[in-house]
Amino acid sequence: MRAVISVVGKDMVGILARVSAVCMEYNVNIIDVNQTVMQDVFAMTMLTDTSACNVPFSAFSDRMNELG
Repeated sequence: MRAVISVVGKDMVGILARVSAVCMEYNVNIIDVNQTVMQDVFAMTMLTDTSACNVPFSAFSDRMNELG
């Protein structure tokens, strides 16, 4: 299964690293990333492959939501 992860918020060091670390922890492959910074706002969209995710998708989604 593929999933899209969207991140929008104040730009700060380590946003991409934190999101990709959770993907790695749960064995979710990042297929494509598009990101930009507009003034002090960070916006990112990731296309991921969750077919090898090592937890139920809801647990992965909950963990991603905890980052914000």
